[in-house]
Amino acid sequence: MTIMLPIIEQLANAPDDAMRARWLLRVPEQVLSRDHVAIHDLLVTAGFQDGIAALNAEVAASSAIRDSSGTIPQRIRFEREYARIGLAIIARGGEGKGA
Repeated sequence: MTIMLPIIEQLANAPDDAMRARWLLRVPEQVLSRDHVAIHDLLVTAGFQDGIAALNAEVAASSAIRDSSGTIPQRIRFEREYARIGLAIIARGGEGKGA
């Protein structure tokens, strides 16, 4: 039996993609970074492809090499914002991009 942190259990217990999307939008970035493997596994198990893409974008942004002004590369910022917009649509009850 694997013991999960309560915040990760919330994702594990989410009944649908809308709840998973809301969780991904609200969870602290540090949790995404620290627990990305467990989160990824839960999203794969749920078949939530948009969530996997959003998690990957967040991890890429948190580990990106910044430019001399401390800015994340534009491509990575766009991917993260695009993923967040998709999650917001799903969280409001809209269908996933892949649906």
